[in-house]
Amino acid sequence: MGVRGLKTYIESRNRNDLRSWAFRDKQLIIDGCNLYYTLYYDCNLDQMHGGDYDAFEELIIQFFKNLRACAIRPYVVLDGGADHTDKKWDTIRQRKQDKINAAFALSVGKKEKVLPILVKSVFRQLLHKLKVPLVQCLEEADWEIAALAEEWNCPVLSNDSDFYIFNIKAGLLPITHFQWKNVKVHRQTNKKFIQAKHFTVGKFCASFDMNIDLLPVFASILGNDYVKLQNIKCLTWAEYSVPGTHHAHIDGLLNWLCQFPEPEAAVSALLKRTDDKEKAITQEALSKGIHEYKLFPGSLAQFFHSKTIPRTARTGPLQVLPKWTLKLLLEGKMSSSIIDALVHQRVFMTSQVEDFQLPCSSETSRPIRQVIYGLLLLGEQQTADKQALDIKTFTGTSKCYVEEYGRQQSKLSSQKVEAIQTGVMEGLQLKTLRKEPLSVQLQVLLDTLGVSSEMFRGIQPALHLQMFVTHYWLVNAQPQPSQVHLWGLLLGMVYGKFSSTPKRHRDMLLTPKKPQAAGRRMDLEHETAHLYSQWQSCLKWSLCLNSLLCFPVSEPEVACLYRGTLVHHVVGEFRRGITLDCLLVRGSSAERLFKQLQDAVVSLVGEDFIKKMRTGLEHRAAGKTQRDYNDQNQPIDELSSSFEHLMYEDINDCEDDDDLNGKGRKSKAKDHKSEMPDVSYTIRTRHKAKARNANHPSKKSERRCFE
Repeated sequence: MGVRGLKTYIESRNRNDLRSWAFRDKQLIIDGCNLYYTLYYDCNLDQMHGGDYDAFEELIIQFFKNLRACAIRPYVVLDGGADHTDKKWDTIRQRKQDKINAAFALSVGKKEKVLPILVKSVFRQLLHKLKVPLVQCLEEADWEIAALAEEWNCPVLSNDSDFYIFNIKAGLLPITHFQWKNVKVHRQTNKKFIQAKHFTVGKFCASFDMNIDLLPVFASILGNDYVKLQNIKCLTWAEYSVPGTHHAHIDGLLNWLCQFPEPEAAVSALLKRTDDKEKAITQEALSKGIHEYKLFPGSLAQFFHSKTIPRTARTGPLQVLPKWTLKLLLEGKMSSSIIDALVHQRVFMTSQVEDFQLPCSSETSRPIRQVIYGLLLLGEQQTADKQALDIKTFTGTSKCYVEEYGRQQSKLSSQKVEAIQTGVMEGLQLKTLRKEPLSVQLQVLLDTLGVSSEMFRGIQPALHLQMFVTHYWLVNAQPQPSQVHLWGLLLGMVYGKFSSTPKRHRDMLLTPKKPQAAGRRMDLEHETAHLYSQWQSCLKWSLCLNSLLCFPVSEPEVACLYRGTLVHHVVGEFRRGITLDCLLVRGSSAERLFKQLQDAVVSLVGEDFIKKMRTGLEHRAAGKTQRDYNDQNQPIDELSSSFEHLMYEDINDCEDDDDLNGKGRKSKAKDHKSEMPDVSYTIRTRHKAKARNANHPSKKSERRCFE
């Protein structure tokens, strides 16, 4: 939800609606999605290169550490699937298009905000690790957050403007003014606290001498995600505003409303100002909008205290979800995307920074999603339940489809994707999936990712999923990854493994110093960005499949697997032929881990596969005069030897982390990509994905890599 402009109006200089509060020793309901969005953006973490998840992890750890130091007891609530009534459908589609536009703008060097695709996974995993109480709602979280805060009489931490409307007696702490980084100590009590700003609807309405019950009318008239009345021509409010006030339409509407004693009188007066042909639409929209803000006891308190699944989850459209999936969803251990796939048979792809002249990076992971859809939709029991509930479906004779929303160049587009079954899936049902033997659950995962049981026997269990995903990516990605992309990815994994090691114990140089050309900007290389976006998409949906199969392999710590600025930097250094300053110390545990990852890849795809890959060294920057690379199909042993001369450096020489954090770096667009591509342009075909075998997509693709 959200009331456009309200937050800015309340925080404006000529208002006094936010009061200082030395906040400590209280319960706090946290709008989880709003928190990780706000912290990621406000702390200037990487967005252009696919995200720096380890830096985000450190940020979240420090956030909750500071809360604990102040005896603040957090309860985090996350959004789930889309509302089953589809009342926000138009808003959702527009927001998805906006995110595509933002990702494109960032890809050509413009300033925009794009949340990396795995941020929510990192956030959920970390909160479980920190033992922070967490609930992932089955639908949108705003109302449940407000209802829980009212029930427990504690404030909400969020930047969502809807919490300026809900009548929460304990009020709202805007994240923007929550100074969590600077823990203070009270001089008299010697107790720690966080300085915050506090908002309550009671004080806000008192400043207008207005009935609190009129606020939902105000939000509905102004327009939110559910109600769109702001385009009705007769509704102009600036004439009621105090002269010189910013957001005059908001100020004017509040001044107009305060003359009415109750909502019914205000609605009646509004209808008199409305054209006859619009009265019925306006009245219905207002009624629905006002209803959205009515609070009564919700379902979260019981789950927080006793892990009891709410009764509301067992009725209506969500009853198609078995109890075991509901528990994992509510605990935040399973992706909420399965709700959209099962209930709506519709899934939105997450926009990433990539090459917008190529097909969407999520196309590479589509065969993984097709298996997920098969598990959700092709079981006999689920089909019967869905027919009984009359849930929207795309079915043929024995086929079932999910409508996927991605992009066609820079435009939101959709296509129906068939749910499929691998051979071992025949007869599997979602309701009883957790009772299937581990061997069956594992085989579904292996078949989907194109891995045979012989391939993975020599790989450590902790590395299984990340290596299976890397194998799948190598044989399915388009354009085909080169050796430098693979080694850059593996070095990123090594970095992630050791990034939390105390400096005094590190036997690895973790931080790349600035390149020899001091101050050089790290431009976005579009092919590299596109390939790593494909890998992240494959990982995201493999994590989803693994959880749906009841975790036949252990879930890796996502924050340790990818650091965008590092892997892009490594690829760039190789392509320039410049010796890397990010070194693995010879004989170190870091070097041993890299060799272990390297061996795992070889065991999965074969040494011949690696030899036939492009080296990627032919893409050196124009104007460079470093030595020429004659052998463009450099064998793995030779490429390994090129790493050996990079594996020694004095650790003490590397303390500058500015480049890795991306501070002060701005990418600029190249001339040929400075404008938004028109949807009518022809997409480049040299990297266009070939048709895949529906049941065994990765095996057919593996042959393609040898051509």
